[in-house]
Amino acid sequence: MLALGGLALAVAAFARTRDSPAADDLGDAGQVAAERTIDLVAWAYAVQPPPGFQMVDGRANKDFAIVIDGTRTMIVTAGTPGEIDCPELTALATCTVAADLLGDGVLWFSIVPGSPGATVQLPAVSEVLDGGWARLANGWVVRHAPKVDRSCPEASASLSDFISTYGDRATSTFNFEQQELVKVTCGRLPEGSATTTTTSSVVVPPIDATVVDSEPVIDSTLAGG
Repeated sequence: MLALGGLALAVAAFARTRDSPAADDLGDAGQVAAERTIDLVAWAYAVQPPPGFQMVDGRANKDFAIVIDGTRTMIVTAGTPGEIDCPELTALATCTVAADLLGDGVLWFSIVPGSPGATVQLPAVSEVLDGGWARLANGWVVRHAPKVDRSCPEASASLSDFISTYGDRATSTFNFEQQELVKVTCGRLPEGSATTTTTSSVVVPPIDATVVDSEPVIDSTLAGG
């Protein structure tokens, strides 16, 4: 009887695990994924997929390289879950990569459009989290600067008030060097709204401003060179 009871508990625990958000997060790309903690966002000089590369059920079917600059190349191994939404994937200087990292491994990646520059435009901020993090409308969780600039036609009392007012119509700006979200910008307002633009800042509680070091996951040798 004890053995049967133990077996029943084990089966129940397994079922709960399969029903958990973490388990769903490992499923097909079509499923609603849990939020992603993004440790690195970088402009990509070149994405170098091998012949026959494709995303199968939301996972890379082969190893491929992402050249970040002249000294750093990120290697994404076969089987890594992710998403690619950069139309000109193999063209030089047309994409930005975001990655969820664990040590020297890439747990999840996203390749989106992004031209060369110091910053990239990301979706709106949907929630400010503890510890200097912010959740974006696409589920990414990224670090934000202690002072986040707010560019709006009208002043808002706080970043939370800004989020409540502008919602998904807004955009956010991520700085590659700082590895932080540095600005939010209001979306298009209804006709008849004020057109004068003002810029303000929101001050958040002090945080550990240390930028996540991306070096452990970067191969110091350029792919193919």
